[in-house]
Amino acid sequence: MRKKAQPTILELANHEGAAALLAATFSYLLRNDVPRKFILQAARKHCVRKMAHRRVSNYTKFVRAYEDMGMIMSAWFSIPRFLDRDGRPVPLNAVHGPNSIPNLVRFSRVKISAKDATELMKRSPSVGTDAQGNYIALKRVFFLPNAEIPRAALVIERYLDTLLSNSSAHRNGTMPLLERNCHVPEIDLKSITRILRDIKARGRAFMDSVDTDIEGYRSRKSGRKEVGELGVFIFAWTRRSKIK
Repeated sequence: MRKKAQPTILELANHEGAAALLAATFSYLLRNDVPRKFILQAARKHCVRKMAHRRVSNYTKFVRAYEDMGMIMSAWFSIPRFLDRDGRPVPLNAVHGPNSIPNLVRFSRVKISAKDATELMKRSPSVGTDAQGNYIALKRVFFLPNAEIPRAALVIERYLDTLLSNSSAHRNGTMPLLERNCHVPEIDLKSITRILRDIKARGRAFMDSVDTDIEGYRSRKSGRKEVGELGVFIFAWTRRSKIK
């Protein structure tokens, strides 16, 4: 009887890596109060070929709305008609007029409705209200509490697509997409305040520059061929080493 070949170190790493990826995903969902029953049902559906590409219209709609809100906040902080003499965003009402959310949405050239934009502003710590009930911009970056799961799904989907694209690029000799990391497995976590602050400042400046550049290429017309996505995602992490 022919002896079965032992799995290679790469095969073992692939299998254990897949298990680690699934474990981290399940743990993350459970920590965010996603029912265990729903997780198991979703996993079973994705193992069935006919159901693997089911529609996720609500998720897609939310992701697009979140993106649109980022553009709205950027417009609020940059378009002169929405700035006061000191260059600060002016308060906006929710109904009508030059200083209103509907007018800001129109000048931002986004697809989200003024009604939905107003509702999301109410829920965001990036926007507050003054004594007259007008909306005031507190932060340029739009943030929405309790929206971590769809945001994580967006990033993980795109990152895995990048890995697949780069694998094909390396085989075919074409140019891969940017995908790299700087990782030190053993570091004194009490001494890294300065370097984290430096990473944050450099990363913010880089992302502001990239955002300005790629926004100039945004397609304003529907129905055009070869329309897709271009994005850049940066994050830094710290994690305590597990005791062996």
